[in-house]
Amino acid sequence: MLRDVNGQVVQVRSGGIGELLKVVILQANGWASDFKYLVQKNKHKNIPPETINRDCPNWDSRWLISQTFTAMVLEAFYYDYILEKESKSKAEKQSSPVNRYAYIAETYLNQRNVAESNLFLQLDALNKVRRHWVHNKSADVGYYKFPEEHFSPGQCLAILIQVFSVFEKNDSSCLIAKVSIDILKREQEKLVRL
Repeated sequence: MLRDVNGQVVQVRSGGIGELLKVVILQANGWASDFKYLVQKNKHKNIPPETINRDCPNWDSRWLISQTFTAMVLEAFYYDYILEKESKSKAEKQSSPVNRYAYIAETYLNQRNVAESNLFLQLDALNKVRRHWVHNKSADVGYYKFPEEHFSPGQCLAILIQVFSVFEKNDSSCLIAKVSIDILKREQEKLVRL
């Protein structure tokens, strides 16, 4: 976590959020490059999935990695936020990342009807995707189900920006949100220019 100490941003707790964010950003950059390549090669025509997988073998992996690591960034962020505001036991008590977000948003960020918001629904879907991949379970042939929702690496960046924006707007002491937004928006702008 970061704090403002006499006008200087100082790191007061160490964690891996920066490394996790870097993974999401790298996947988004690779995805954008792959997308540009596919569009140019196929002259803006509809591109069948088998062509995508043949020409860009990392395509599906980029989605899976981005989704999983985005959820990991948020889970670590929520934990640190509750730890900073309350205690380690309280941070650990809120077991689901989605429940942690709802708790924080209602308790500290003055948000109402959090569970009905579009952002909450996206976070819930993202958490289901993360849980599917992290705790993957086999099924009988023909019965395995992939998650219903999928988020592109670009959508993952957008979700992170949305979440950090809620914190930045409603808790000026949450410097990690401001720093993260600045980094993510710069990266998002680079994707548009690719």
